[in-house]
Amino acid sequence: MRPIARRRTLVATALAALVLAAAGTVPAAAAPGGPHGPDGNGGRGGPHRPAYYLAVGDSLAAGYQSTPTGGHVVGRGYAQDLARTLGARAAQERRPFEFTDLGCPGETTGTMADGGCPYPHSFAGSQLEAAVAYLEAHRKDEVLVTIDIGANDVQRCAAGGTLDLPCALNGIEQVRTGLDRILGELRAAAGPHTRIVGMNLYDPFLAAWVTGDRGRELATASVQLSDSLNRVIGSVDARHRVPTADVAGAFATDAFAPTVPLGGQQVPLNVARILQWTNMARGDIHANDAGYQVIADAFLAELPARYPKR
Repeated sequence: MRPIARRRTLVATALAALVLAAAGTVPAAAAPGGPHGPDGNGGRGGPHRPAYYLAVGDSLAAGYQSTPTGGHVVGRGYAQDLARTLGARAAQERRPFEFTDLGCPGETTGTMADGGCPYPHSFAGSQLEAAVAYLEAHRKDEVLVTIDIGANDVQRCAAGGTLDLPCALNGIEQVRTGLDRILGELRAAAGPHTRIVGMNLYDPFLAAWVTGDRGRELATASVQLSDSLNRVIGSVDARHRVPTADVAGAFATDAFAPTVPLGGQQVPLNVARILQWTNMARGDIHANDAGYQVIADAFLAELPARYPKR
């Protein structure tokens, strides 16, 4: 996702007091597990064989978050949470573990494939080229790859409190073709012991619900867009034999019922989840610590139990 928090000020003003008053009020059943902080596809090797984890994608993969003072941090997201869990499991069996994060804020499917990520990054050329080179260098190794991409292809279509439907449909089609290319090249470069896991997306624009009637209309329409995008992501993932971590489900994206207490009022469950697990209260679409852990848990659910332990 693209780090452009200032465009959400109409939502942020109405949300800040609400979220501060409501911390911890949503039922605990869906609370994330664990603090913030590969036998892959028939993998082989002894207990000391290294396990590798490569994260690719946009600002969510990079672990981007805004701060209350108006700044931002990177490297504090789901990939770090997941690496911490996998690294601890590998250490229990005295297996070396290596984590590499290529995620770049602002990345679209197009820039990921062809280059031009607008945020400073460590790789030359495109992120896809860097990921392919990594996988080719580790063709005989046990590697986990996680990928999230596509949000920035459509995010601009909901700017300014309105939803541009033709823009959104065009963006979804860009994701269809772009993700297909990306996964195809990753698959071609991957060795027999590489496992690739994708993810679908939560809907930050649900936060507009609490701003009034117009906001409720935007929130409702945005879920329809989100569902369409997530269907495309799931379809392309399946074509390349890539499981999809159900982040949208973990965030209860479609759950306009039941309603739950938040900040002294009743709001739909999906709205509450967005306000608790992202920084939309200050106009930032990115997940917060709790939300990133939810995403990490969704990825873990797509891996064998206790992975990468044997």
